[in-house]
Amino acid sequence: MKVFRELIVNACVHRNYAIIGSKIRLLMFSDRIEFISPGRLPNTVTIDKLKAGVSYASNPILFKFMENLRYVERLGRGLPMVYQEVRKLGQEVVFKELGEEFRVIVPLRRPSFQINY
Repeated sequence: MKVFRELIVNACVHRNYAIIGSKIRLLMFSDRIEFISPGRLPNTVTIDKLKAGVSYASNPILFKFMENLRYVERLGRGLPMVYQEVRKLGQEVVFKELGEEFRVIVPLRRPSFQINY
């Protein structure tokens, strides 16, 4: 749950609100959940740097508001936590930049058994 909460908060805080008509989207599939946020990674931030905790507050006022509500601890800690927590489950989270969108793909564990009706 903390992974999903972090990704939702991250999408809200870091999205590019200047992209009119675009929305944050959560797509649920049988094998994964995708968190899509409008906007590219800022400045010199790369996907590899995200995993290491490099971050940039795209919307510092919104970030401070979420910090005051205790939805975030500190800038740069969220995505490394997501990466580590998903790895603990034996899965790999995928961070992608596609055009003017940033996408995080979290694989869902498949059950070790199947119930047939």
